[in-house]
Amino acid sequence: MTLEDLIAREEIRQLRCDYSTAFDTIDETAVRANFADDIVCHYPVAFGGAITGIEAVLELFRATWANCKAPLDTVHFIGNHSIELTGPDTAKGHCLLLDFVTRQEEGSPIATRGGHDNPMLLIGRYDDEYVRVDGKWKFKTIRLMTAWPMRAE
Repeated sequence: MTLEDLIAREEIRQLRCDYSTAFDTIDETAVRANFADDIVCHYPVAFGGAITGIEAVLELFRATWANCKAPLDTVHFIGNHSIELTGPDTAKGHCLLLDFVTRQEEGSPIATRGGHDNPMLLIGRYDDEYVRVDGKWKFKTIRLMTAWPMRAE
């Protein structure tokens, strides 16, 4: 593995962290910067289903953010990130997700089982494809599989 490979892998790890932070802080500009324009997201149906294109993904996120009162009402923890470089400007990888809801409102679609006493929304795994555009790594494809509370593959 070369130094350039190690740098690329670290930039991709940072991409996943940057995306999680941007989503949780309701920063649409930062979220947009992390996605290729033709992004394809495959979420479980309960979380929006299959979506193509940056504008469609942002529309879904805006609907989710409308249920948040403030930044960090949702918190994504990422771990066990594995990355494989597949070309000079392409890669694929996977990581685990712990997704929490820190402030819950009755009737909100992002409430968890057990309400405020149980902030865990889901445990899942992201399977991603990445592409480097103008020197910056971005998400090309995101696939979320939930393992808990219900398995969706």
